[in-house]
Amino acid sequence: MTESSALLTDRYELTMIDAALLKGTHDRECVFEAFTRRLPAGRRYGVLAGTGRLLELLQEFRFRDEELDYLRDNSVVRSETLDWLAGYRFSGTISGYREGEVFFPGSPFLVVDAPFAEGVVLETLILSVFNYDSAVASAAARMVSAAGGRPLAEMGSRRA
Repeated sequence: MTESSALLTDRYELTMIDAALLKGTHDRECVFEAFTRRLPAGRRYGVLAGTGRLLELLQEFRFRDEELDYLRDNSVVRSETLDWLAGYRFSGTISGYREGEVFFPGSPFLVVDAPFAEGVVLETLILSVFNYDSAVASAAARMVSAAGGRPLAEMGSRRA
């Protein structure tokens, strides 16, 4: 059994789902866009990476008994919301830039079309994957550019 990524979710996302279920707005169709507001100093563009890893994590994104017990024991959400989380399966669509494409601030690199609750629960997972993977890819692109056609060798694995 693979490790679940379900609790890679901020608490406020779970409480928003709880409130939406209470108000009956959890299944309202929504569009979520992931984008960067700004790039690190000196960077003119970013390089998108993490799409494959995100898709793998989404396939395994389930709230198992251990996660549901934790949420119940810590009174994070109501029992009705726990029932909804137990049956969670993403039914929306995801589109966006291809792996390795350049992106700029303000441009949505990923678009999620889904019912509100299904999409909002993925926010932290999406941002954590793309923030890290794209930072690594962007730094690598910058190194390749600075090398000006000379070969590069990665030696970081030698460090403890």
